[in-house]
Amino acid sequence: MSHAPTLDRLRQRIRMLEGSAREAGAVLPLGVAEVDGALPWGGLPLGCLHQVVGAADDPAEAATGPAAALGFAALMAARLAVHRRGAVLWCLRQGSPDDTLYPPGLARFGLPPRRLILARAEDDGQVLWGMEEGLRTPGLAAVVGQARGVDLTAGRRLQLAAEAGGVTGLLLASAGRGRAAGSVAATTRWRVVPVPAAPVTWRGLGAARWDVFLERCRGGRPAHWTMEWNDETGALCVATASGDGSDDAARHAGCRSA
Repeated sequence: MSHAPTLDRLRQRIRMLEGSAREAGAVLPLGVAEVDGALPWGGLPLGCLHQVVGAADDPAEAATGPAAALGFAALMAARLAVHRRGAVLWCLRQGSPDDTLYPPGLARFGLPPRRLILARAEDDGQVLWGMEEGLRTPGLAAVVGQARGVDLTAGRRLQLAAEAGGVTGLLLASAGRGRAAGSVAATTRWRVVPVPAAPVTWRGLGAARWDVFLERCRGGRPAHWTMEWNDETGALCVATASGDGSDDAARHAGCRSA
């Protein structure tokens, strides 16, 4: 006798009690079977907060911001913009290392400038305030915020605001000088680290690759994938374990469009 239906109902009830999604079944598949299969919801739960961080021990990221993590967050935000048919509010601190965001460049991740609202704040406190207000605005597709030194209390406020407004939040938490980004009260926590690009047979660089770690997931287990992003085709997929490039053709054929 199968207990799957009972387990599914129990998991759904737990999610509702935890407030990990504003309404049961509000999930957006990321379009990568291996990743969606590892998430207990079958995709990214909506109406809650997700944290994306970069390399914990990379001094360059403390000075310039987590580039790989930013790209991964932009991909998530782009999918949310298409799903909700709305704009993405992106909050950052003016004059900080994060204030190098180039909106036309985000179009390569599927997020065109017409879908982006960029808010520059005076300090991290105002970044978090802007995020909280945006998360309570149902007309938005998503809210992305870049802030440093976010604690559990601030993260919990963002989580509650996301639940109240039904808007999905992406906290792109940068590492501070000499310290890693701390964990907050988020439904999922992702760490994204750049790795060498995919091998190619021609002169130049191949598709970008990231090590993506699902470090925290309510009701799920940690996981890790090496993922490949092709900005020419808009394809995101899990890279093969082969290091000689022999499976590149098959891998590219199996990648799904973003």
